[in-house]
Amino acid sequence: MRFDHARWEARFDELRADHHVPGATLAVLAEGEIHELASGVLHRGTGVAATPDSVFQSGSIAKIYTATLVMQLVDAGLLELDTAVSDVLPESGITATVRQLLSHTSGLAADFTLDTGRGDDCLARYADACVGVGLDCPPGVLASYCSTGYNLLGRVVEVLTGQTWDDALQDRLLTPLGLSHSMTLPEQALRFRVAMGTWASWATTRSRRRCGTSCRARQARQAGCW
Repeated sequence: MRFDHARWEARFDELRADHHVPGATLAVLAEGEIHELASGVLHRGTGVAATPDSVFQSGSIAKIYTATLVMQLVDAGLLELDTAVSDVLPESGITATVRQLLSHTSGLAADFTLDTGRGDDCLARYADACVGVGLDCPPGVLASYCSTGYNLLGRVVEVLTGQTWDDALQDRLLTPLGLSHSMTLPEQALRFRVAMGTWASWATTRSRRRCGTSCRARQARQAGCW
């Protein structure tokens, strides 16, 4: 069935307006061909139009990146899913397993935020500070969305690869996949047609990027992706 670009472009415009979204892009794979759509603006203040090659913050999609890096380490025999986090990060004091962090069943308080700066040690410092993070429930009891756990997984990646999370992501995932429009730092995003955030609370600094959340902490180098 032929992809009706005009029809879906109109539908995309309609949905974006109905949900009060300033701008968005969409890629549709149909019968082996990729069709790209764009609607709205990159920022209401500037009125710059969104285009198919525009760059948006990926938010918690970065958790998938971090999980993939972790599973690469598992495949390489460098890590086991049922290893206690404290075996890799003794300074964290976290007894939950890698598997539990990945599946959001660690019991850790969901959003422990701490600005640890822009340095290459920001995730290490975050892991150190996690010794004081409490449990909402015992590990393995229930599933509860937890960004704290993915920051810790980012640090696990750093310890086992000897790289920063940013560099490991670039070398082990983004470059091999040809994702030339994906990056982790705001200054890298400036090379592209970039959407600006709607809420000030989502402003990103390298120190507040999470390994799997919106760009709020280089604790979460993983969340600060575009």
